[in-house]
Amino acid sequence: MRINTDYFWFRLFKTRGIGPKLLASIAKMLEAENLNPETLPLDHNDLSAQFPELAKILKGKIREEDREKVSAAYKQLKDQEIDIIYPGHPDFPPHLLEIAPILFVKGNQKRLMSDSVTIVGARDVSDKGVRITRNLSGELVGKGINIVSGYAEGVDLEAHLGALEAGGTTTIVLSDGIKQLRQKSAFKQFNWDRDVLVVSQFDPDTEWSAWDALERNQLVCALSKAVVVIESGPERDMQGKMSGTFITAKAALDLNLPVFVVNPSCLDNAPKGNADLIALGGHSLDPVNGTAEIAKYL
Repeated sequence: MRINTDYFWFRLFKTRGIGPKLLASIAKMLEAENLNPETLPLDHNDLSAQFPELAKILKGKIREEDREKVSAAYKQLKDQEIDIIYPGHPDFPPHLLEIAPILFVKGNQKRLMSDSVTIVGARDVSDKGVRITRNLSGELVGKGINIVSGYAEGVDLEAHLGALEAGGTTTIVLSDGIKQLRQKSAFKQFNWDRDVLVVSQFDPDTEWSAWDALERNQLVCALSKAVVVIESGPERDMQGKMSGTFITAKAALDLNLPVFVVNPSCLDNAPKGNADLIALGGHSLDPVNGTAEIAKYL
């Protein structure tokens, strides 16, 4: 008896004691030995005899009593047309291995390999910020660029809608499990299956948490070749609350991605976070010529 490859990775993902680091290690081991998971023996003794290093990692972790529960969860994903993208899958971006080795997706998974730009910013974005977001998003998709963002109100939503209204495509990166997804009314007029990809790195049943939202920020950046910041608060406000936009931009800088920050002078009530991010190495962006500037780095 053999198992298919996406079930193999889903079973590992659901196994207690196996997190992203171990998943990445297993992927590297399989690649180094040119092994197809579908050909691996299911019996642990046989696995130990043929592939002792892999067997050592898995020893005591995969429990038979969990098999029925994992199988039911896998079937439920398939019934809901949720796909599993894993290391070695033709649509898995190899550079994501250390960031998110397993992705749960719904929609056109080919978007994972598209030339993309991430657009992020405040929930309470100004009217001018909305116009800038819509214009940049629409102009970028006109150049064949896919737009990536989260799923919050404000800049995230405006970036997606700007792309779709211009006839382009967009990728929504969730900070919770993909089964938590609820289509917002503003998207109902568009063809999700064709033009929208939804991505989550978390267990499909995971509910939103601030910690996962922070962890998700790195994936939002890594799915793109550049990151655009529309409006950002300071890293921490007077109450000590952290800015998700600021943290995302810093994650992009850590990944050596070009970060474009709308020049504060182009906005009403110049956002302090924008000035701070430019000081940290972000490119000051004049939105009038913004698309051309961004395109130079793609």
